[in-house]
Amino acid sequence: MNKYYCWIILFCLFLVYMASNGMVLNTFTQYTPELMKYWKLDFKGASSFQSTIYFVLALPLPFAGLLLQRYSPKKMMLIGGVGIAISLFFFGNANTIGMMRIFTILFPLFLSVVGLLTCMYLINNWFSRYRGIATGLLLMGSSVGPAIFAPILGGWIKNIGWQQAAMYEAIIGAILILVPALFVRNHPADVNTWADGIEGNMGGQPRVDKALARNHFGKAVRSTNFYLVVIVTAILWFCIGGLFVHHGLYLKELKLDAERAGRITGLFFLSSLIGKLLFGWISDKLDVKKVMLFSVFNMLVGCVLLWMSVKSPAFMIPYAILLGAGYSGTFTMIQLYAMRLYGGPAYGSILGLLSFVDTLSLALGGMLFAKLRMTSTDYSNPFLLMVVLTGFSLLVTFIINRRTDKSVY
Repeated sequence: MNKYYCWIILFCLFLVYMASNGMVLNTFTQYTPELMKYWKLDFKGASSFQSTIYFVLALPLPFAGLLLQRYSPKKMMLIGGVGIAISLFFFGNANTIGMMRIFTILFPLFLSVVGLLTCMYLINNWFSRYRGIATGLLLMGSSVGPAIFAPILGGWIKNIGWQQAAMYEAIIGAILILVPALFVRNHPADVNTWADGIEGNMGGQPRVDKALARNHFGKAVRSTNFYLVVIVTAILWFCIGGLFVHHGLYLKELKLDAERAGRITGLFFLSSLIGKLLFGWISDKLDVKKVMLFSVFNMLVGCVLLWMSVKSPAFMIPYAILLGAGYSGTFTMIQLYAMRLYGGPAYGSILGLLSFVDTLSLALGGMLFAKLRMTSTDYSNPFLLMVVLTGFSLLVTFIINRRTDKSVY
């Protein structure tokens, strides 16, 4: 049984991530039309709730990364799960905008200790040989969650109202986070096994040496390579953020018939699932740095096709396939790239700092794309910005790979 416990851990983390990020965070936009009607807000006012959530989510991430090195990730996950449930109950009972503002602060604070950061920290502990495929499977949760739950939530909001729907979401979210978290163990050594279930494979340290962690963190933040990595991941998350927010709006603007819009969305979604799994699997076979470079190149090609699709519908299906796989593959590889470069005793602190910058970039991407769209006749300018920035990140990734052949620092 212990030999396969790493896969039980992965399944538990998948459920936690699917519930916290996929089910709750990624479906929050479905409440926006109801919030607009309930408080008579314009779109900007209603969408500011989600912008606040992303901004607040970024702030505690450096501290959450440090806490992971000092305290039990499992206990943090349980605390976060309880906090998310309480936050959603508070949301369901909100009858003033002030109460909504409190929710947009409480929810992301608890999400910061139960979401991607904590899950990736545990993946680093439990996997070595199969780290790539494990990461790809984990990240599929952010796509599977809304695919399953979004239609259900939409039905609840329509039939019983958004407040009661939030109550139901709180109950289901709490179950899907807290029950799996009870089976999580922080390290293979806790159950007398090895990373990947393979004897001799070592994951992250069972007990972090605080002095060594401080030393590694100090060396990292004093190195040029670290800031190059920050630039690459921030740019890519900026583009992903813009894509998250505006992909659906772009398709709606094109006035495609329901069948064709559904085909494009379905292809994009299917390609994103395949991309996460495929790039994760490939990274277990080849050098992570080379796979990262290829994933960014693939995303660049997809961005070019997306930009070309504004003027020519012939590029719709090619961009849906290549950009779907490209953005999701890059999403996966960013996690593995950081782990490959900084997966030592200071991994929690470094990942927390990178996640802070990346989450802010994600929020800024959606906002800047909106401003660019408002000042032009179509999405050509925002999508051209994606092409330029992704091309620049490809160049910087190549430079990092050349520089880190000798030392990450």
